[in-house]
Amino acid sequence: MGVIMKRLLTLVLTFAAAYTAMAQTDVRAVYNFASDAPAASITVESWSTDNWGDSYLSGGFGVVAQPLSLSQGYLDFARNFNFWHNVPILKDFSLHAEFNGKVYMDNCNALFGLSYTVPLEKDVLRASVLYKTFNGGASSSVPVQLTLLWRLYDLFGVQGLDFRGTARGWGENIKYWWGDENKLAGGLERFVIVVDPQVWYAVGQFAGAGNLSIGGEVELPYNWLGRHGFHARPSAGIKLQF
Repeated sequence: MGVIMKRLLTLVLTFAAAYTAMAQTDVRAVYNFASDAPAASITVESWSTDNWGDSYLSGGFGVVAQPLSLSQGYLDFARNFNFWHNVPILKDFSLHAEFNGKVYMDNCNALFGLSYTVPLEKDVLRASVLYKTFNGGASSSVPVQLTLLWRLYDLFGVQGLDFRGTARGWGENIKYWWGDENKLAGGLERFVIVVDPQVWYAVGQFAGAGNLSIGGEVELPYNWLGRHGFHARPSAGIKLQF
């Protein structure tokens, strides 16, 4: 792993560890049904708000069964800054800064831009327009990422049924397709999409352990990580909330 990548991950991990201790944190363990994914995945996700905005953290890794090992580690950290939440015309807009790092690919992205949060009483719906940087051999002619984040609680009026996830899309210069030994001449500019809807139901409310949920997610990538076209990677498991 490159020196810059190591320093960035160390800095973000140190800050994220301190942040997670203060935030509402979910720990998910799921079994992956897709053949091109690790047998299982463990993810930590946190969300916190304060007088200056809010913070979001997601990190995790895959578990390979044979031989037993860890793979595909990643860390995403995003911060929305809002110092004007008392100004009616501006209160729903935030300045957005984000870091994405993939340990197994030795690369990372920094993103900066503007977010708009729909004023909802309980749920969260946010859209962001971000400038995206690339490092290593990655590049883009249109380095802009569009992100949609949602958290819908008590879906259809069912207490404890949550629907959440993110949808991201950006342009990237793809130089090879997975499994193809020949690089694409000059690369191909492609639109990349990653959508990961999740559904969770809090079964712990009936067993005296309200922090336990069951459910799953489906990763829906398009032209992502060198894999051409759309793919679907479903998973199911449990989630604990702290």
